[in-house]
Amino acid sequence: MKRSKKKQIVIVGAGLIGSVMAIALASKGFDVTVVDGAKHSDRVERNKGRTYALSRTSKNLLFNLGMWDPKKLNVSPIKNIVLSTKKDSDDLIHHLAEFNEESSSIEPSSYMIEDFYLRNMLASEINKNKKIQLLDSSEVIQDETNSFETKIMLSDKSSIRTEILIISDGRESGFAKRLNKRFFSKSYNQVAIVGNLSHDNAHNFTAHQIFLSGGPLAILPLQGKRSTFVWSLPVEIGKKLSDSKREKFINYLMDNAGDILSNPSLVGEKKIFPLYLRFLRESIDNRKIFIGDSSQAIHPLAGQGLNIGLRDVASLVDTLIKGKKLGLDLGSIDLLKTYESWRSFDRISLATYTDLINALFSNNNFYLKAIREFGMSAIEKSQLLKSFFTKEAAGEYGDLPDLLK
Repeated sequence: MKRSKKKQIVIVGAGLIGSVMAIALASKGFDVTVVDGAKHSDRVERNKGRTYALSRTSKNLLFNLGMWDPKKLNVSPIKNIVLSTKKDSDDLIHHLAEFNEESSSIEPSSYMIEDFYLRNMLASEINKNKKIQLLDSSEVIQDETNSFETKIMLSDKSSIRTEILIISDGRESGFAKRLNKRFFSKSYNQVAIVGNLSHDNAHNFTAHQIFLSGGPLAILPLQGKRSTFVWSLPVEIGKKLSDSKREKFINYLMDNAGDILSNPSLVGEKKIFPLYLRFLRESIDNRKIFIGDSSQAIHPLAGQGLNIGLRDVASLVDTLIKGKKLGLDLGSIDLLKTYESWRSFDRISLATYTDLINALFSNNNFYLKAIREFGMSAIEKSQLLKSFFTKEAAGEYGDLPDLLK
């Protein structure tokens, strides 16, 4: 066994959230070690073609860390949001509500960003940051915790000791399973088919959310004449459609999307993911804290998966800075409980919100259809309600940590 090394903060997982966590902590003077079982090139390939909706507050976080470069990140602002529905009995798309931010002096409430550009920027920042040590291709095979520190043993037979272990190892968190953490979970009996499209017409930076009987279809603008789609469908229908040939899939997609896109074609491969709600009942443990997808996984309907993880990052940075100023042990249970109480309401309320919205808009029940059409009509007529939902999409709610301002 190699000699054990002591590190101030250790992060398990070099995905998007783990990487931003490391960069954010390093920017505040902390020394950080990041451990991940995969190489950067493997992570890029695995997530090829993925895109994310980035809220305005999440954009603020990247800006505050010196990483907001719209050209390098190939960012596409969302200037308009159109909500529609389509009945099975006809071919028409029925307009429900529209949020137009194009004429507003305020910057967009959200942006579309591609995994490839964001992941490469984060890798570049980590590689040049002297306060961050990245241990690629190093799996955690065991951990031990006492009153003073946590010790992790790695696959290369080395070990690391630290005051606090931040875990960001994804929605199938191996650490959570090892610690027998209790989850609340619910299957939606749905899958999401995701992919990118090229098309002849300009999208004018408009995002479309079409509520269909089987589940919502989102078509979101990327740079150039390109868009990305996220389509939630019942499992059997989704699997059958995902396996269909490209031309057949496009025809079915446009049957449901109407004339939003002109002459669309798939760019790269479409992918399919199971949809479920899953979050830890407690995101903290003895000298350990779970963030991002390892802490919560929600329905993609609200487009908040990455954003809720970035709120975890910003909140934990604030908590650890305050702990450091007070001379506290960074892994002390009292400090971790401060973070937990700050984040728990946001995590649970967002999970509940997306759960209810999915139930409301993925259902053919007559009464639910009446409720949603009445609700959308009220939103369309009320500037106050539109302003409320725009602020929600921008992430401007609750007690915001400094990095999100």
